[in-house]
Amino acid sequence: MYSVAVVEDENLARKAIALSLREAGYTVHEASDALVCRALLNQTRLDVIVLDLGLPGIDGMSFAREIRGQSDIGLIIVTRRSDPEGRIAALDLGADDYLVKPIHYGELAARIRSVMRRSGRERGRHKILGPWVVDLKARTVSKGAEVANLTRGEFDILARLMQAGTKIVSRQELLSVISRSPLEADLRSVDVLVSRLRRKLNELDGDNLIATAPGFGYRLVAIPEEP
Repeated sequence: MYSVAVVEDENLARKAIALSLREAGYTVHEASDALVCRALLNQTRLDVIVLDLGLPGIDGMSFAREIRGQSDIGLIIVTRRSDPEGRIAALDLGADDYLVKPIHYGELAARIRSVMRRSGRERGRHKILGPWVVDLKARTVSKGAEVANLTRGEFDILARLMQAGTKIVSRQELLSVISRSPLEADLRSVDVLVSRLRRKLNELDGDNLIATAPGFGYRLVAIPEEP
């Protein structure tokens, strides 16, 4: 799974973002300023940096320029600055994306996935889930010559659950994956899609691949494996 550094000086904001990304299945490192993030870059492999601009000491724009001068690592700016000039400046210096606070955590997780796809750094295209082979890029689920014909929503839910490994994914988070307007949608649609997904994946084998976390959401019974 992708390794993400959250660089944010506001403690509560940083921890909230980090928690949401961990729940989304990412390995997350926290940094309160540019110096801590520099140390992380020297000590561990990172795929994406989520960077606040209003940092103490070395400001976010200066640090973003430094990062881009040394690496093509994924870089997402998260800031309260909503002016077009700030967005243009960040994108011009090489940021991959730009989000204005307050952010939707599900959207941030999706933006990270998008950055990884666009950069060509996306790993683990094929996964083994029970008897099935899941091609995350081609969006197919197969077992020998047999193909599970999943709808867009069913596949999106499966992909999100696979990203989380065996961690529980809330129904609200799954709703944000399948709906463009989660606030106007119904959580019961998630339950319907999961029920259909279970039938399509389990009808011949009888093994449960998706477990229910009563009152919260769903999770996979086992971590998807590399082929």
